[in-house]
Amino acid sequence: MRRRPELSGAFAYALVVYALVAAGISRPADSQEGSASPRPGRKAAERRFERRIGRVVQERLRLTDDQMRRLRAVNRGRAQQRQELFAHERDARVAVRREIMRGDSADQRRVAALIDELFTIQRARLELLQAEQRELAEFLSPVQRARYLELQEQVHRRVGRAVAEGRRGATSRMRR
Repeated sequence: MRRRPELSGAFAYALVVYALVAAGISRPADSQEGSASPRPGRKAAERRFERRIGRVVQERLRLTDDQMRRLRAVNRGRAQQRQELFAHERDARVAVRREIMRGDSADQRRVAALIDELFTIQRARLELLQAEQRELAEFLSPVQRARYLELQEQVHRRVGRAVAEGRRGATSRMRR
């Protein structure tokens, strides 16, 4: 049995790229984040990592080259919608946090509206997933689709852990 490598902070970004690209979610544009252009060599490392992960997806789902090509096309076709939902959700969560941080002076109506907005976003995400699954059903078997959903969930959990580790590491480095 092969041992899976542990995720470190160094792989967090690459894993996020994989999660967003291979799992069907687009990567937020660097310009949206207000960050400078990527470090030299990072783009090449991302491409190598994406290719490696693409091979893993193809192997685990037992996809033909044609199925893999079609899977990538479905992911690209939904990327803009996913990116918009991701950004909208992030903005709503930040706004909720800001209000909560105000303590007793938080605008209760605004928080209620933001919570409703988050549920609307979740419904939209579910509708997007259902539409994607209908598309995938055209060329993937139910077992392949189930494996793909499982793989996406594993990646999301790993990304969450990697991001949390990165935040903890950044916080501890700031305290020094």
